[in-house]
Amino acid sequence: MAVEKPNLVIYGRVIALSPVTEIPSREANKPAMKKRELYVDCTRYDSITGIRDERENKPLFEIGGDKLLEKVAALNLQKGDVIAIKFAIQGTPYKDQQTGKTKVFTAIRVWDVEVVRKADGTAAPAPQPAPAPQPEPAPSPAPQNASGKAEDLPF
Repeated sequence: MAVEKPNLVIYGRVIALSPVTEIPSREANKPAMKKRELYVDCTRYDSITGIRDERENKPLFEIGGDKLLEKVAALNLQKGDVIAIKFAIQGTPYKDQQTGKTKVFTAIRVWDVEVVRKADGTAAPAPQPAPAPQPEPAPSPAPQNASGKAEDLPF
């Protein structure tokens, strides 16, 4: 059974984006994992009055994976950009060495980012669809003489 990506989406304004950091692998033959952290203000506000909710919502998202890191770099995110973030929540249990109790490490992992509006107020460029395939041109009919019969011209 194939597992589909979750459809959790949140909109927010970029506060900060960390540089790429490398986390060494525990296994010697595996490459280091690369990641960035994206700090976003997702505090709700009333779109009519413009009043922000008194409860702030500023989550820190983890961005990993070569393709997504390349996409985020190409987006050239700046402080103030409004973005849509598609994400998943991942929980990993571990045993606390000091207390011996099992705890859970929870991470918010991003799997897609789209710019809604740039910080300068300009709309994000719309993704360009791939050009439609063009049909092969139809062969030209053979030239005909005045009698309506095809001519045998060498060109």
